Amino acid sequence: MNTRQTLAASGLALAAIGSQAAVTGYTTKGAFDVAIAGLVGAQTVDFDSVAAGTSFASGTGTGGLTFNYSIAGYTAQVSNTFGTTSGTNYLGLDNPDTAFYLGDSITIDFGRVVHAAGLYLITGSDAQAGDLELSVAGGSVFNSATADTLVSDGQAFYLGLVESDPTLGFSTATIHGVPSGGAFLAFSADDITSATVSAVPEPETYALMLAGLGVMAWLRRSRRHHR
Repeated sequence: MNTRQTLAASGLALAAIGSQAAVTGYTTKGAFDVAIAGLVGAQTVDFDSVAAGTSFASGTGTGGLTFNYSIAGYTAQVSNTFGTTSGTNYLGLDNPDTAFYLGDSITIDFGRVVHAAGLYLITGSDAQAGDLELSVAGGSVFNSATADTLVSDGQAFYLGLVESDPTLGFSTATIHGVPSGGAFLAFSADDITSATVSAVPEPETYALMLAGLGVMAWLRRSRRHHR
């Protein structure tokens, strides 16, 4: 095998290792928590440290998060009118339902590169599978037909995304109420969690490092041989 063939084979091996990385979606908090157990810097914003009635114009936020959106006539607002997954407060809009509707989107800026994002979306009993979406660069996840947990007057779906490639990541995530004909659904958000890359390299990282070192060692031996 000549030098070009060896380097090409090494490149294919590296590409194969890298191709295993992907954004994985989760629809239960338990599974999401297991997936991020090896990550660091986990943060959760539950809105309970913010007074109910506090509004966030687009481009502002709380707890290190910034909310960007364009929803005609309404502003994002912390409320405590209905049940939620922790404490009493949640994020919705300053409309009569204190909630987002199908067709609304809001983007969360984490202010840093993260490798995992998850949150609860709370609805009434009329939610259908696929009504709610969480998306990041590289992938998205939709709610399933079964809620992850129940609240006092409704149900809560968990949506989480984890990037397995430690060299990648994302800084924003978008919540979207998926329009479905004339269907109506109100939903709010709570317990927004983010986490960043593990302090200990993942197996894929070790494999890439070892493959790279192997190529470098081969090149050194090849140069000595030619001399």
